[in-house]
Amino acid sequence: MFKKILFSTFVCLLLVLPANCETVDAIKQAIIKHSVEMGVEPAMMLSIAKAESGFRQSAIGGGGTVGVFQLMPATAKNLGYNPYILEENIKAGITYYKNMYNMFGKHELALAAYNSGPVAVKRINCVPQHSQAFVNRVMSDYRYYKTQI
Repeated sequence: MFKKILFSTFVCLLLVLPANCETVDAIKQAIIKHSVEMGVEPAMMLSIAKAESGFRQSAIGGGGTVGVFQLMPATAKNLGYNPYILEENIKAGITYYKNMYNMFGKHELALAAYNSGPVAVKRINCVPQHSQAFVNRVMSDYRYYKTQI
């Protein structure tokens, strides 16, 4: 138990200290910049980052997800990015969402796949019950951000 707490504290320090150098506005601007460069709607990516972490690179999810886009380290690594580095976490999140959108062709299904994994969405070809609140929250923010950008 002590080792687990010590490890968690160490990981938090590694993630929190660099993230404090970045303001929410700077993170939002980086998301917009990379979204445009990568051909993905900035409003969607802002909405996902808000839902996943509240724009905090220091966020750590219960299942092992990390950073602004709450990615599994293995997923980010498979995409060629280091999720512990802010800029790479952003690019990995955008890439992963873009892959899910290309696979499913609809925002709602892509978001469900982002949240639950593509296998869960393919199996039932709709938004799984456990992803509905996430999809609804992101789509609501997406509509808002579209009017702001």
